[in-house]
Amino acid sequence: MPLLTLILLVPLVVGLMCLLVRQPRVMEWLNVLAFAVALGLGIRLLPQVLGQGVVTEWKEFLYADALSVWMVLLISVVSLGSSLYAGRYFRRDLAAGVVTASRVKEFFVLTPLFATGMFLVVLANNLGVMWFALEATALSSVLLVALYNRRTSLEAAWKYVILGSLGLALALFGTVFTYAAAIGQSGHEKLPSFNWSHFMVVAGQLDQRLIKLAFVFVLVGYGTKAGLAPMHTWLPDAHSEAPSPTSAMLSGVSLKIALYALLRFHILTTQCLATSFSGTLLLCFGLFSMFLAAPFILVQTNLKRLLAYSSLEHVGLICAGIGMNTPLTIFGALLHMGYHALTKPVLFFATGNIHQTFHSLEMRVIGSGVVKALPVTVLLMGLAAVAAIGLPPFGLFYSELMVLSGGFAAGNTVISVLVLVALVAAFCGILKQLTRVLLGTPKVARTSDATAWDGVPAMALLLGGLLVFSVWLPAPVLRLLHQAAGIIGGKP
Repeated sequence: MPLLTLILLVPLVVGLMCLLVRQPRVMEWLNVLAFAVALGLGIRLLPQVLGQGVVTEWKEFLYADALSVWMVLLISVVSLGSSLYAGRYFRRDLAAGVVTASRVKEFFVLTPLFATGMFLVVLANNLGVMWFALEATALSSVLLVALYNRRTSLEAAWKYVILGSLGLALALFGTVFTYAAAIGQSGHEKLPSFNWSHFMVVAGQLDQRLIKLAFVFVLVGYGTKAGLAPMHTWLPDAHSEAPSPTSAMLSGVSLKIALYALLRFHILTTQCLATSFSGTLLLCFGLFSMFLAAPFILVQTNLKRLLAYSSLEHVGLICAGIGMNTPLTIFGALLHMGYHALTKPVLFFATGNIHQTFHSLEMRVIGSGVVKALPVTVLLMGLAAVAAIGLPPFGLFYSELMVLSGGFAAGNTVISVLVLVALVAAFCGILKQLTRVLLGTPKVARTSDATAWDGVPAMALLLGGLLVFSVWLPAPVLRLLHQAAGIIGGKP
């Protein structure tokens, strides 16, 4: 069977199989197997795309270029890590009476379906199908956010579904306007294809005014799903109330899937207008997100909300790098996307261990000296935090450096300085907040409910991958990133 179809079918079939399975352990391992197979299929797809440029199936209904494959790999890796972590995490929640067995089953059914939706977003050629797939990811993920059925989690899910639906409605308007731009003055002729590949061929013939209007709607719509400020208000609530494996997927890849959809329209808009219209808007929203995140990081009292605002800053940096529109800044933004996808889930897994041990996410309740109760968790969380704030030898340091150096080299001195200021502010905030909780001497002696190795396989998988790829990028991955950067920059 063709690879693209298999990538979609494997998690979909496993999610449906979990409906029929009663044993939690079987569901756990079915999830792990599904995402391990999806990762293997993504790796097999990589050389095909590098050799052919584009792989299509079902009469170009499914479409994979370098940017698509990069996203497939990120979705697979983060989903695999989350499924490895989820088993022991939910067993502890069941033992504590925090969640019921039916809710755990719901998680293992919905998570593969959530991943299937994300795979369809990045593999769909049709812009309408891409919108539908994003809607499907929103529906599955909102149920995961509400999994614990607490008042606060239901409130967060309600806020997520209202703002997410509003954003997707605006994105639908933008998608319709894009189609209207293709019809243009030839409305009496056969209706044009709704495929992204077709739009790129006829980009020079599209109605420029409608394309501008379409991109504004899409920016606000998909920007809401991507967590860009000021449409980000659902983000800290959803991340803080969702189960930690879901928070990891939301922050690690779900935000970037919405960015992927936004980038497709950015590429089309740039090709049509031959101006920096869409890039300038991305740059402005990216900078605003970075500067808004910094003060909220500094005053945050909840661990997961702290990590959510950190994600806002990183998404802003990716948009700023793409908005500066130089080969180096775009390459740095794509690289940053990958490194962040490997880093942020580790922080959420570690926070899950802390939450289950201290039964709170409030830093004043947790107090200082978490290292005494959870030494291995704190060690891994500390390494991930060092990576997240952009210190060497981790890859986020190099990707941030690429964005900054690319900006300075292109003469965008003011913008690059603003990016640097926002990065330094976020660096100080995260360092201050985490050190006062993880280090020091605890005021009250606490006995950990966790074993020393809880969550270690999942955290070690992602952190190990981050360390390896920080110092060595395999030649095929490097070529893939260059091709993806060329697609975004208009030089495929």
